[in-house]
Amino acid sequence: MKKLLFLIATLLLFAAIMLFETVYETEIQQWFTDSRIAETVDLEREEHQERAVEEVNAVVEQQEVSNQDQIIGLTVKEIKEEFGEPERIDLSAYGYDWWIYPQSNESYLQIGIENEKSVTLFLTGNLEQRNISLDYSYDQLNNQLEFKRNVSVIGGNGGKYQFELTDEDIKMRPLVNIDGNWVQFYFDIHTKRLSSVRVMTADVLVTLRPYSVSYVGEPPTRPTFTEGEWAMIEAGNARQIFDYTNIIRLRHDLEPFSWEEDVAGIAYKHSKDMSENNYFSHTSPTYGEVLDRFTREEVPFKLAGENIAAKYIDGIASVEGWLNSEGHRVNLLHEEFTHLGVGVFQDYYTQNFMTPWQM
Repeated sequence: MKKLLFLIATLLLFAAIMLFETVYETEIQQWFTDSRIAETVDLEREEHQERAVEEVNAVVEQQEVSNQDQIIGLTVKEIKEEFGEPERIDLSAYGYDWWIYPQSNESYLQIGIENEKSVTLFLTGNLEQRNISLDYSYDQLNNQLEFKRNVSVIGGNGGKYQFELTDEDIKMRPLVNIDGNWVQFYFDIHTKRLSSVRVMTADVLVTLRPYSVSYVGEPPTRPTFTEGEWAMIEAGNARQIFDYTNIIRLRHDLEPFSWEEDVAGIAYKHSKDMSENNYFSHTSPTYGEVLDRFTREEVPFKLAGENIAAKYIDGIASVEGWLNSEGHRVNLLHEEFTHLGVGVFQDYYTQNFMTPWQM
């Protein structure tokens, strides 16, 4: 068990996990299939506030790991020396840029850079540079780290925050402090295995605010963006959703999806329609069902499907939500779907799946 703890400590220390926002998740499932279309459900995270502040110790004792063994806090120069140039850089909605590092068919790394240093990361699979593997079960990590319902955090501005995790949060995305950094574990509840981790500084965590939270002091302000900057954030989220979806498919011995630009346009329009008209459904009051939207855009298909989500902190978080919803999971792991288009408008996310007619 010491070996397990050491491996966990190494992973979490290099990548200090922190997490985000005042939310709870509501899942609605309405999967159906007929000869022409398969439509899957909606996931929405709705904001709410709680009261009371209580100190909770979520620190795990572990062996000393030197600063050079951590990723959080590395400079841009140090990151490039170890990982090379990123495949691309995506703007986030939280003040940092995501540096994207696909590792292999089943491993994927994003490092968040702010003020020339790493402040967060997302990892799924293995990290060969650090000899890190995420091959752990829920029970293994819970026995070692003792996931807590209440987690207290002190931000860089001196504010005190208490995150209150629901039963669902503890099963799907518990939060742990490791040597001053914060790790959010994403679990696949169907396999009870670790799916991915997000590591963050305290300041990133309280900016994201991914759980119900009460606080003393002022919450960190989030950046504001121009319309053009939002377009870049949305495009980055869409591409990350696509990348991570294919990692999940390969993990389950399925062929990866091909990107379909016309379908991505349909997905984007639906996300924007939901946001601007304040509804959350596969049925648009203006443009109708999925079938109607494909027909309107003159995109022929043999089989089509849709996942939607709202109010998640980013696209990666929405994919983890879909993975743990039975109806959404069917679409992610559907053996007949071959193409995928993703459309993001601010914090509304749509995946449209398709199998085209053979030409």
